[in-house]
Amino acid sequence: MRLRHTILVFSTLFAATLMAQSNDELGIWSEIGIEKAINKNWDVGLDLEYRAQNKARFSAGLGTSYKVNKYLKLGVNYSFLYSEKPDKYKNKDVGEEFSDEGWKRGYNFTPDYWYPRHRFSVEAIGSIKPWKWLKVSLRERYQLTHCKTRNVEKYVYREEWGMQPQFIEDGWDWIYIGDFPEMYGDPTDEWRTEAKPAYNDQVLRSRLKFEYDKKRCPFSPYISAELHNSVGRGDHMLLQKIRTAIGSGYKFRKHNEISLSYIITFDMFDIEEDEGLRETVRLHDRLHTINIGYKYSF
Repeated sequence: MRLRHTILVFSTLFAATLMAQSNDELGIWSEIGIEKAINKNWDVGLDLEYRAQNKARFSAGLGTSYKVNKYLKLGVNYSFLYSEKPDKYKNKDVGEEFSDEGWKRGYNFTPDYWYPRHRFSVEAIGSIKPWKWLKVSLRERYQLTHCKTRNVEKYVYREEWGMQPQFIEDGWDWIYIGDFPEMYGDPTDEWRTEAKPAYNDQVLRSRLKFEYDKKRCPFSPYISAELHNSVGRGDHMLLQKIRTAIGSGYKFRKHNEISLSYIITFDMFDIEEDEGLRETVRLHDRLHTINIGYKYSF
């Protein structure tokens, strides 16, 4: 029985990985946690996580949960996040060729940097077991992330092109010197310090999970789907990301559990850029993640 479950989980993960297209982004998440049971219904835990991907992130979290009954569980969590903002290049060409106003050519370049955030969340998990081997759960989590004001160094390069004023017959007029417009003066380049404003990101995360849960079986394979909806931004919610996962946990030596999962994330909205990343989901532009974890419970 154990061998069959192992083959099922890993063959599914392998097949899903092969389906990932070559130009999608791949990340590795690793986490380690410790959980202490205060009594039969109440426990507290500490976890550490590192995400190695385009936007790398380290986090440390502390949380507690209380089991109200066999159908409902409540939780409160705090996490400190230290995140990487990758390099950013932005073209700043302005205007059209041969227009009266001329045009500017240039770019802005912001090197990568790290910045801290604070995250608070409360959640409720409702679960049922329609069969002895299947557990279905719905988790609703309200999440508030606070980021303070931070100063960022940015390199700015500009060239200004256009027409030169010349006196012709009745007066001054704009004309080209030679066959093409000329550049006004020397190019400008400088480093500037830009203050990024503080912000609060409020998200409602809704996750539906189907898990194999049978007594005396060390494996717990599952599949899940989660929606991240940004709230507090006007009179409607805004879909921020979609996340699906397939994986399994494996319990051994009574207090120990390891887990392995494959996650696909579609980022729909970036709170910092305040703009939609995609009008529609494009299957060739996803974040694929292999998540590896370990937890000790006592």
